[in-house]
Amino acid sequence: MSLEERIGYTFKNRKQLRIALSHSSYINEEKLSGYQSNERLEFLGDSVLSLITSEYLYKEYTKLPEGKLTKIRASVVCERSLCEFSRAIGLGEELMLGKGEENSNGRDRDSILADAFEALLAAIYLDGGMEQARNFALRFLVPS
Repeated sequence: MSLEERIGYTFKNRKQLRIALSHSSYINEEKLSGYQSNERLEFLGDSVLSLITSEYLYKEYTKLPEGKLTKIRASVVCERSLCEFSRAIGLGEELMLGKGEENSNGRDRDSILADAFEALLAAIYLDGGMEQARNFALRFLVPS
């Protein structure tokens, strides 16, 4: 099963997916001029995830005060949660890593997986819009 099948989203612009899967170690090691790592997508994905999570909590938990909502959001969007989301879809196996990261178990490193999840979310957001990003993220954020 392909990554797109596992995440339930097909990219119109495959370049967004390639960037989301490109770790800086791979871009630097391969000396790929004109190619981008997933770091900028990670930056955007962090904000998209925060907005989606905040909106969901605000609408779902109407009686909770701001402090409680903030604590819940922090626990949901923390590195530990995000790397587990990545593992659930096998994101680590799809990443393009440099040899150093590859040899030091980078495909299973929590920080790399959490960052890659945020980058993937941003790629979906840029490719398909907020509704597609929301649909993807809520699969992980909403208890089933």
